[in-house]
Amino acid sequence: MFRLFFIICVLVLVSPFISGANNDQAEFCKINKKYIDLSRKTTKELKLQLYKRKRKKELSNINYDFSNWNGKIEAIEGVGDEYAYVSISICKNVTIKTWNNEFSDMFDKSLIHIDSELYERIIDLEKGNSVITSGSFTKSDTDYFQETSITDSGSLTEPEYLVKFSEIGKKE
Repeated sequence: MFRLFFIICVLVLVSPFISGANNDQAEFCKINKKYIDLSRKTTKELKLQLYKRKRKKELSNINYDFSNWNGKIEAIEGVGDEYAYVSISICKNVTIKTWNNEFSDMFDKSLIHIDSELYERIIDLEKGNSVITSGSFTKSDTDYFQETSITDSGSLTEPEYLVKFSEIGKKE
């Protein structure tokens, strides 16, 4: 009986550390879904601006670094002679990605360089592959996490967040 009690206590103490990685992903997706749903009900720019501001405040409770998030490759392509562009869907209508060209990436350095270990790990991945990924969001004064859409409507209905990937692996 004592042994069972001990095992339960250990599981209760350790479980937040084991499942914590995907708790942030679930919260991130929940916040984005809320504002996707709200923004699809309006075309008023004033409301969209307010929704972006409210989403920013809610996202500020999530860490910039993410670890072991589940997703699906939306796009994976070469950029120039030395880089790879990757876009991963992590929840319905929400992607995390690198820039898709060197000019846009001049300051953020999100593209994956051909000489990196990560580049070698992703070369066999294809659109539609389920993956587990880690990395960090790029900071933004406007959205908390940098979001790359041109319009407020696009930012809210199909957000695309800029990240620097540290790991992308095929989910078995």
